[in-house]
Amino acid sequence: MPKQKGKLDRRGFMKQSALACAGSAAATQFAGTQGAMAAEEKDASAQRPNILWISIEDIGPMLGCYGDAYARTPNMDQLAKDGIMYTHAYSIGCVCSPSRSSIITGMYPSSLGSMHHRSSVAPPDFLKMFPHYLRQAGYFTTNHTKKDYNMRVVPENTWDASDAKAHWRNRPNAKQPFFSVFNLTECHSSITKIAEDQIVRARLSRLEKEDFHDPAEAPIPPYHPDVPAFRKAWSRYHDAVTQVDYRVGDLIAQLKEDGLWQDTIVFLWADHGVGMLRGKQWLWEQGTRVPLLVRFPEKFQHLAPAGRGAVLDEVVTLMDLGPSALHLAGLEAPDHMHGKPLFSQGGERGRPYAIGLRDRMDTRFDLIRSVRDRRFRYQRNFYPHLPYFPYENYIYGAKSVQKWDELARQGKLAGPQKQLALRFRPVEELYDSETDPHLVDNLADNPKYKEVLDRMRGQLYAWMIDTRDLGLLDEPEMLERAAGRPPWRVGQEIENYARILETADLHRLGQGAAGALIARAADPDAAVRFWSITGLGIIRSASRETLNALRAALDDASVSVRIAAAQGLFDLDRHEDGLAALIGALEHPLLTARARAAAVLDSQAPSASKKLRPALEPLRRAIGQDGEKELNWQFRYPMERAIKAITGEATYYRWR
Repeated sequence: MPKQKGKLDRRGFMKQSALACAGSAAATQFAGTQGAMAAEEKDASAQRPNILWISIEDIGPMLGCYGDAYARTPNMDQLAKDGIMYTHAYSIGCVCSPSRSSIITGMYPSSLGSMHHRSSVAPPDFLKMFPHYLRQAGYFTTNHTKKDYNMRVVPENTWDASDAKAHWRNRPNAKQPFFSVFNLTECHSSITKIAEDQIVRARLSRLEKEDFHDPAEAPIPPYHPDVPAFRKAWSRYHDAVTQVDYRVGDLIAQLKEDGLWQDTIVFLWADHGVGMLRGKQWLWEQGTRVPLLVRFPEKFQHLAPAGRGAVLDEVVTLMDLGPSALHLAGLEAPDHMHGKPLFSQGGERGRPYAIGLRDRMDTRFDLIRSVRDRRFRYQRNFYPHLPYFPYENYIYGAKSVQKWDELARQGKLAGPQKQLALRFRPVEELYDSETDPHLVDNLADNPKYKEVLDRMRGQLYAWMIDTRDLGLLDEPEMLERAAGRPPWRVGQEIENYARILETADLHRLGQGAAGALIARAADPDAAVRFWSITGLGIIRSASRETLNALRAALDDASVSVRIAAAQGLFDLDRHEDGLAALIGALEHPLLTARARAAAVLDSQAPSASKKLRPALEPLRRAIGQDGEKELNWQFRYPMERAIKAITGEATYYRWR
């Protein structure tokens, strides 16, 4: 087949991949050097450091030390004064489970297949979660409650204790070094959803009268409407951060009571960004930028990359935390880890860029990837035919979200507030933090930034090839290929990964890609066929050749391809053609396939509801007439929502 204009051929992909691999090799060599240095330092020191991790849920850098004048966080601010503050720290995932998967494994969830929220995949045989190596080295390892790793099993020998009583104080030998994690949950995004009396009683119990934040003074970002519901949500969120600050103070006090303050390196971080609209569950800056503070006591200051009170602007990720803990203990990170130690006293530090992932979020299937360097943020929407914000039961439980939905329906959102209400997404987004601190002005179509756009797209695609990003396999397709095996193995077995990615990129070229997409609809690889059919749906070509390709794909061997074909026909208002394939998918043995089909059915315009009525009984059977059929709660919602959409009980703002 002749080359298409703008086509990324395999040679170009592999050249970019070679550059990425060269950088990876350099990082590995660097990590080895640092491991040797750490070993020398260990020999020179009377003891190894204790390591305390304070994990906070669902906040961005909403601390006074980060310049938030509305915040009341004296304990965390003091920790920053005594330690190091990172200004460009990012989570890999924009929701807890994929982010925590990356942290505990030191690997990209997209390489392990653990990138879908609340999934449960088999880990590869070689995978040991990093506390295992600390235990082998003599550390007492504890985790206070939360795990959320998206793994079917937690490998043995990860923790000495992982429960509500887990604490360094329980180690059998007071001289044994410890690695302890405490997950502080009061500022979880549910703070915006639960009843007011419950919030004060259960989440804000430590606050004095003067600690509460005045909603009238809440800073409202430009992407949120300045209405009472959002002022209340932001003030309550800051109240919860103040509550957590008290908890941080408690842990510091316990270290001091035990005489361990000068023997312990303290990390404080959040698992992803703030749980407000455009934050948690979205891949923009607000969903992935996090606070990261590290405090070194005097006796271990030689391990620190900078002096007390230092502010470092290098790009780092939460995936680097595990290798950093190993480094501080005098251990080298295993070769399979993608994370790298944060600390060095010279030479290379940080990363040229951070990768971000958004895949399935609860009930909504998606694929977005981001690249963030010190200045620019690039995002690639692989499903631009989907809205930014489809209905999601959990998120819509917040009063601020309900108010936003009301304003969206009334057409009263302005400027950046309207972005989430768009029916379609741009294929690419590019933001410049120097000129746009909130990163809301998309520059992808600005010719002045073409070189930046091309460079960051190339970085992303090289990374996807190098790490075998399994997001390119639709979730049912990935699970069918895995057949109970670790999905990581599936990624390693793909020989034509560059061709899959090349096909997924074709729709970026618009209508001119139709011929290439149709030609690949008969490819031997189901993933190539999936992206050819999905691409045809994205460009919305109604040519006879396109319709024939979509109709032929309704009988494809892969359920992912069949669902994509039906969705493409639905988007061309050919509901009668695609409905039977979706009804068939509702009977598929994979729960993700049934939910995938339901997610297409529940996102149609009200004008299509009569055409979709034959799907009502299959949807009810998929749930179970009396709710007795065992379903993961997150997959039940799109089926219930589809029934409401077809019967007219619910509509989306975006169809108005």
